[in-house]
Amino acid sequence: MSMNRWRWAAPVAVLSMGLLAACGNGDDPAPADAESSGPAEPVTIEYWSGLQGTDVLVDEWNAANPDIQVSLSTSDGSWGEQFAKLMAAQQAGDAPCMMLMPYDYIPSLLVADALIPVTEAVAEYESDYLESTWELVNYAGETYGVPSGSGPMAMYYRADKFAELGIEVPTTWAEFEEAARTVTQKAPGTYLIGLGGDSHTDFVSLVGQKSSPWFEIADDSWQVNVTNPDSEDVAEFWQGLRDEGLLNTTNRWDPTFYNDLSEGRQLAVVGGAWQAPLLAANVSGGAGQWAIAPLPNWTEGEVASSTNGGGAQLALKGCEHPAEAMKFANWLTTDMDAILSLKSFPAMKTDKMTTPDDVKAFFGGAEVNQELSNYAQTMRPWRYSPTWTEGMTLLGDSMAAFKDGTGTLSDLLAALQAQQVESMEAKGISVTEP
Repeated sequence: MSMNRWRWAAPVAVLSMGLLAACGNGDDPAPADAESSGPAEPVTIEYWSGLQGTDVLVDEWNAANPDIQVSLSTSDGSWGEQFAKLMAAQQAGDAPCMMLMPYDYIPSLLVADALIPVTEAVAEYESDYLESTWELVNYAGETYGVPSGSGPMAMYYRADKFAELGIEVPTTWAEFEEAARTVTQKAPGTYLIGLGGDSHTDFVSLVGQKSSPWFEIADDSWQVNVTNPDSEDVAEFWQGLRDEGLLNTTNRWDPTFYNDLSEGRQLAVVGGAWQAPLLAANVSGGAGQWAIAPLPNWTEGEVASSTNGGGAQLALKGCEHPAEAMKFANWLTTDMDAILSLKSFPAMKTDKMTTPDDVKAFFGGAEVNQELSNYAQTMRPWRYSPTWTEGMTLLGDSMAAFKDGTGTLSDLLAALQAQQVESMEAKGISVTEP
């Protein structure tokens, strides 16, 4: 299937009738392409980012680009807290020119009238990025920034433990289920995999490998189809592992998670590219024995990954020099040394990637980043809704219920379908259900 099927080339009418129905009518800045030939005099770009190490890169840029200076402010806290901080700054009229935010916040930022299109200013950069990531900064024919990172899903596993238990690396989810059963039978108290109460984004990515996007724009309306058959199949699969006692339900962000991996109580992790450096830094057991493999697939012979994480450098309403901001953003997201220094995974196209020495050693000398780069080529398209951020609390609560046995993943899908429709309609956004 061509990814072009999912490109959001909806008519401009969607912007006024659906996507931005809740927006205000604030003054727009000059078109971003107006200054694409370069500033007549030095300009300063106000930039917010919460990634550690960004200050070093900003200093490097400033030293080499006296005409476009970047003033960095560290944006601390969770992404939700950073979103709230930006909304307050927008209201007060002191928001920055550019900010790093996750892909799933972009539609909400559009609804809040917080972004400006930079379509012409970034057109020359499109060929630098993977199509699957470029689509995530495009809505209804306009582009609002450049992709900053991606998170192709992969399976990280203890190769030595697999060998001890006689387990072949699973290439399908059916084989994965059998491997999970073998682990618990041969090594009681040990699990192949985990899915905890805070793993809602992981679950969404697992669905995204099989399901078409939950949200699309068609006929001037948002189509919401969370409970489609493919999504239900994925929910049933992971619910079955949970009900059979084959899942470690330790929360991903609980310190016990790394203890379970270090002490061999969990033998594999399914997650985005960002997991690799975190595992290398925090798992003490089995260093050099870990390996990487593609995500198992639903059909034998199929090769498909999905996205888990990543974000974009976005041009914000009120920015006086968006073209210059995007020039800095393009450098920040296509300079491989810069990307790796932030422990990010690129959204750009690349034929060859090296792996930091510590990560390479942890994975037994494997060029993990090159493997992940290969998987990134197979990421299926995905989209988020204009009220996705409002659904995050429900997702978290539903995953907690899945963990403690008071709810199922099918319940999660049904609740999310209802919540997303209700929240969009409450904002005056046109919604269509199957």
